Amino acid sequence: MFQKFSETADTEEKMNRFTRFFLTLIFSVFTGVAFSGTQDTTFQIVESVPVHSIYGEPGVPRTPKVWMEMISGAQQKIDIAAFYISSKPGDALAPLLDKLIAKSESGVKVRILLDRTFMRNSESSIERLKNVPNLTIRVLPVDSLTGGVLHAKYFIVDDSIVFVGSQNWDWRAMTQIHEIGARIDNRRFARTFEAVFNFDWHLAAHPDLPKAKKYAVDRPGFPPVTSGNPVVLKDENGSQVIASPAFSPKSLIPAWVDEEQPELVNMIHSAQNTLRVQVMTLSALIHYGPKGYWYQVDNALRDAAARGVKVEIIVADWSLHNPLQQYLKSLAVMPNITVKFSTVPQSPEGFIPYARVEHCKYAVADDQRAFIGTGNWEWSYFNNTVDAAVLVSGKGPVKTLISIFDKDWNGPYVTTIKPGVEYKPAKNH
Repeated sequence: MFQKFSETADTEEKMNRFTRFFLTLIFSVFTGVAFSGTQDTTFQIVESVPVHSIYGEPGVPRTPKVWMEMISGAQQKIDIAAFYISSKPGDALAPLLDKLIAKSESGVKVRILLDRTFMRNSESSIERLKNVPNLTIRVLPVDSLTGGVLHAKYFIVDDSIVFVGSQNWDWRAMTQIHEIGARIDNRRFARTFEAVFNFDWHLAAHPDLPKAKKYAVDRPGFPPVTSGNPVVLKDENGSQVIASPAFSPKSLIPAWVDEEQPELVNMIHSAQNTLRVQVMTLSALIHYGPKGYWYQVDNALRDAAARGVKVEIIVADWSLHNPLQQYLKSLAVMPNITVKFSTVPQSPEGFIPYARVEHCKYAVADDQRAFIGTGNWEWSYFNNTVDAAVLVSGKGPVKTLISIFDKDWNGPYVTTIKPGVEYKPAKNH
């Protein structure tokens, strides 16, 4: 009884927060009063496109170009939170690391935060970074703190610009994997990310979580960006966009920023007509963590379908192993839910391990709101793993995401999952 009451109260509170957000938005539109923060700043969707594929929305900038512009423009500092770094000579990440080194040598302070569990994937690529002046690397032991990993993929330039998305610092993520991210040019938004980065940076050097949580209660010296106090931005066409960040897990973020899972569930609950979801993996079965059922996002998806919302889900063919495939089929039997898996064709050069895959992690509610994250939709990515996301309202970026989604949904690479059919899992390495 108490659990049901708690869940109901929790849902009501999330809806109240959502209502307050949009009342504030309506107030700002009709009165001309903006949220705190600079209004003449920008929001931009960024896409990584596998070469020799149909992907690539016209007019949407590509990841290597945007990253190079951001790194090249740095004047004071660059802070990077990365799952791992994997580069090889001649590929698209190499010139970005070269530019990062050049910037460090010119006096720009660079801090790189990496995951401890995946350090074996980074060792060869970061060897050349270790003795670069003004460049410091720390390793966050998330495995011993929460049992998860540092899975976030974001970086901040000069406390003014943020990139966040599904793109790892991996040469494959530049030109061999389908990825979606966002560039946000706004100082208050960037400082909010910077404050979260500083918390994890401190924790990497002093991995005492109880002490760190005391530090995380103190609010910063500026109004952090939250769903209740978002930033007003402009898209590339000058149209108004509202954005706010969210972070995971609750135990490893400051108390004054938004937690990712409630914000995602809140957005799903807001859908009235159509919900589009594109993620690498989606499952309510807990694979990494306490065995059991992760009901929050699963309930929200099924509830949306029961309300008559048309739910369209694309996952990668890497999701076809069991029991995950069986879970996807349990969604596919629901009225108003269609699940497809995507198989990106192999490169003409031959098989590339851990590449040629849908690695996006975004969702679009109706034609108004979107969620762009760094984590897959499973329990661990929201509850014991370090991830980040941006929630955005505005027809410009949402229209772009819908175009990207629909090209895949109606394209030649997808297969509709049918409950009575067994599908062979894809080879990824």
